[in-house]
Amino acid sequence: MRHVEQGIPVRVVVVSDGGYGVLAEEYANYTLQRQRECEAAAKILGYGSLVFWSYRDREVCYSEKLVQEILTAINETEVDLIYAPSVWEMHPDHRAVGMAAVEAVRRMGKAIQLVLYEVGMPLRPNCLLDISDLAERKMMAMQCFVSQNEKQRYDLDIAALNRYRTYTLPAEVTAAEAYFLVAAEELADDPLKLYQSEHMRQKELGLALDSRDRPLVSVIIRSMDRPTLLKALDSIALQTYSNIEIVVVNAKGVDHHKMDEWCGRFPLSLTSNAERLGRSRAANVGLEAAKGKYLIFLDDDDWLHPQHIARLVDGLLEHPEAVLAYAGVECLRGEPAQRTHVFDAAFSRARLLMENYIPIHAALFVHRAWEQGCRFDESFDLHEDWDFWLQLLQLGEFVHCPGVSASYRIDNMGSGIWRDQQRIQASVQRILEKWWHCLNTQVVLVNLQSLREDLHRSRVELDSFHQQAATQEEALSHALSESKRYADGLREQLNIKELELKVAHEHLHNLHSKELELKSAHEHLHSKELELKAAHTELALLQRFTLRHIMRRLLGRH
Repeated sequence: MRHVEQGIPVRVVVVSDGGYGVLAEEYANYTLQRQRECEAAAKILGYGSLVFWSYRDREVCYSEKLVQEILTAINETEVDLIYAPSVWEMHPDHRAVGMAAVEAVRRMGKAIQLVLYEVGMPLRPNCLLDISDLAERKMMAMQCFVSQNEKQRYDLDIAALNRYRTYTLPAEVTAAEAYFLVAAEELADDPLKLYQSEHMRQKELGLALDSRDRPLVSVIIRSMDRPTLLKALDSIALQTYSNIEIVVVNAKGVDHHKMDEWCGRFPLSLTSNAERLGRSRAANVGLEAAKGKYLIFLDDDDWLHPQHIARLVDGLLEHPEAVLAYAGVECLRGEPAQRTHVFDAAFSRARLLMENYIPIHAALFVHRAWEQGCRFDESFDLHEDWDFWLQLLQLGEFVHCPGVSASYRIDNMGSGIWRDQQRIQASVQRILEKWWHCLNTQVVLVNLQSLREDLHRSRVELDSFHQQAATQEEALSHALSESKRYADGLREQLNIKELELKVAHEHLHNLHSKELELKSAHEHLHSKELELKAAHTELALLQRFTLRHIMRRLLGRH
């Protein structure tokens, strides 16, 4: 209707006759009725006369014949926009017409666009059209199909679909139609793209719907069955990355305790071997058992922060040419754990040839390194990871993902061998001798410069520490002096308070004595009051007696 309003020529083809399920004797009249209903609707919508191809209902097939008919119609009308039913429709005729239209447009190889519309099955639209002002007219046209609405109120169904399509549109939009718009060029590049599953479509967009859409990461743990293994496993269970397998290599031997088949949501397997394994041998056993595209080692006394694997995978995906990505690792000591050092240096090929600054669980590397022959040298029982990194360095680049996302316990370094400085020095010498062919003047100069920078940085840190210590010492001395002065003041105040308390105590004692005297005086006064009262009583009696005696004498005279 929008095209008609703008004066754009519109040609409508009705492909099938709509006579499915009708008795043979009624077929001709019924299909004629369907045509008249289409013409009545066309008159209301305003797009003029129709073309009827009269395919039998439910017998429209995706075929070369139908494709050619559509191509002929396109060439005759020289259209640049074609509407067809969605290829995801429920009705088989609708799907067949949609598929044939897709193929016809693909073959045109010119600037033609195809618009798929929905009828009985909501599609995945990339275009919504506001038809609020046309909804009433569209309803009138749908009501022309009396034969269809008698079976089911398709007009109300379509109106409901149009209302639903306003869900993401402004409130003033009361009806909308949904379309999938695709250009001929897109179909020419990939004719199957339109039919791909929603899962594949979102996967191509980088929207993972399933954990298996993300590369599998194998976490290899060389376990000596230490209690700290549980914390290491817990740290894997909390990883935000979704596709992980855990390979626990029994490096202890026959006495290793059994393990669950799952660590949180991730599958776990335990290698079975009866003999104790050295560090390098255990690593190779783990590499052989791992199935992941990416691999990472985790010692059973260390742990990963929840985002560690996710950020390393992102690092490798962003740099397809890289063979290894590594992040920062903090070194912890004591309880509660205190950070003593951080490994988070930018990548330097020359530096790695001279020292290992990448802890083993800092790095995620590609499985193809194993396939290309990288192995842990089983003649090494120290620095085997350093040797392995140098092997990987021959295959490609390393990517640094700055920031700490793993922790490394250095309380006992896992074994007493790390306290044997002579053994450590011999191991470093063996590594350097093995990779001597990679060393040159440039490497040495780079590392000397790095050492100078490290030394300068250490000196600056030491000076800063000394300055802080001096400042703290001065502050402590001042605080001590202030504390002493305050304590002396408190002591003086205490002495004064003690004297005041003593005086108060003596005063209280005097008050108590006065109270006793007052009590004695009160008792004495009370005694005198009693004596006075007795005297008054005696006086009163005497007065009465005297009065009676006088009265008798007076009476005797008379």
